[in-house]
Amino acid sequence: MWINRRTDYATRAVLALAMADDGQPHKLQELADATSTPITVLEQLLPQLRAAGIVRSERGPTGGYRLNHPPGDITLGRVVRLIQGPLAPIACATRHDPEGCPMELGCSLQETWSAVRDATIAILDATTFADLAARAGGRWVDVAVPVAAPRVAVTAELPAG
Repeated sequence: MWINRRTDYATRAVLALAMADDGQPHKLQELADATSTPITVLEQLLPQLRAAGIVRSERGPTGGYRLNHPPGDITLGRVVRLIQGPLAPIACATRHDPEGCPMELGCSLQETWSAVRDATIAILDATTFADLAARAGGRWVDVAVPVAAPRVAVTAELPAG
């Protein structure tokens, strides 16, 4: 199974939001910059992620996108399936409506392709975006979506006298 570019970009966007995990909306341009993703692609992918309930959007000057669920509740498998479709490496090995094949009877290839499918599904479904955020390093940490600074009350002490 090959992950296509759109799936890669979608998983990057979800990971960037998982790493921010501040509950605040983030602008499309922030996500594009943090993930090295063309903004035009994110304009197509984020509505798809929103329709699936993975992210939510907010309008207005302080609006943007944020995760709709905690990162630990969103699996890599869910996002990959949404963008890419079935996780089978070949059409005859899909779980639902496998494509017919004249070689199917006694085919040792189909058994192997099904094992590849099952291993892929197990890995992707066991990997959450919280797991990925915890393991992220390098450039991911350097260019993560900016987290809003907490507001701190500052009081000045005046000298006595």
